[in-house]
Amino acid sequence: MDVIAEAVELIRNATCPGDYDQAWELVGKATQDRETAAGRGFALVRSPDPAERRIGCDLLGSVAQVEESLREPVLLAALELVATETEDAVHASIARTLGCTGDERAVPELLRLAEHPDEDVRFNVAWSLPLGRANDDAVIEALIRLTTDPEDEVRDWATFALGTQCQADSRAIREALWARVGDQDTEAREEAIAGLARRRDRRVVPHAARLLDNGGFSPNTLTAIACLGDPALVPYLEDYEEDQGITDALGECDPASRAARDAFAAGLAEALHARLPELDFGVYGELCEPGLTLAASGYIWSVERLRDRVSGDPVRAADLVAAELSPSESPSDAA
Repeated sequence: MDVIAEAVELIRNATCPGDYDQAWELVGKATQDRETAAGRGFALVRSPDPAERRIGCDLLGSVAQVEESLREPVLLAALELVATETEDAVHASIARTLGCTGDERAVPELLRLAEHPDEDVRFNVAWSLPLGRANDDAVIEALIRLTTDPEDEVRDWATFALGTQCQADSRAIREALWARVGDQDTEAREEAIAGLARRRDRRVVPHAARLLDNGGFSPNTLTAIACLGDPALVPYLEDYEEDQGITDALGECDPASRAARDAFAAGLAEALHARLPELDFGVYGELCEPGLTLAASGYIWSVERLRDRVSGDPVRAADLVAAELSPSESPSDAA
């Protein structure tokens, strides 16, 4: 029996959640041969057997994630299937497959499935949104509703999508995130704190400090703490052995480090203007992301990484940018 047929049998005779986990592992093995997995997937989604349709969806979603050329046909197949599907388990796989396409045309169907009575369907909707429409009012409203879901995993993913994947900011979003700061689920609570920190809501500083004090934080939380940039968090960060996440967060939270970075950015802008007076460029920061970015002629550079590369010399940094914009120029000190 091949791995796809074995996955179908596991789903058809499933008696516990672990059976689906095993089936998912087999789907992963099957998609190593993308062409075969796609062909079987397109055939299986037309099967009268719900177990086959479910595995067919999973195969198509998996190949769509790694094969861009297949995303549109996978989207169309999933939309065709959902129009007639009646099985909750297949709806769950459809929701995930729609998310795997990364196509905004999937959004209306995901919004409809967000109201589904089955928790697995709602979980996969939360996993799939916002699909590039993070500023869409309907998407935001759906995510806010899902952050209040009775199931922990649904709330967790919806809070992550709303707080981190979505970079919109509004009173409604902040209120939804604040409602999860006291959540009984640890992961939903951490995602809420991270979402508020990314929006630089100073009221969340004590909660962020508590996360650092307890050692219960993820890389996503460190990035959010860097966005928050509050000096009160420096003592908590200094308790940890430095890695890139801790270093970046310290750089943003420590006033002296941030002032030095800002002075470098100002010097870089001055040196770049002197070096290339006709160049249209800008240095900016984003609300939900830490650090500063230099943008010019369709290229972007992290100001912090540039500073590290040139040991803090803004003139060398300007020469480096000029060399990368014009590869024929190779100043010896732009390494």
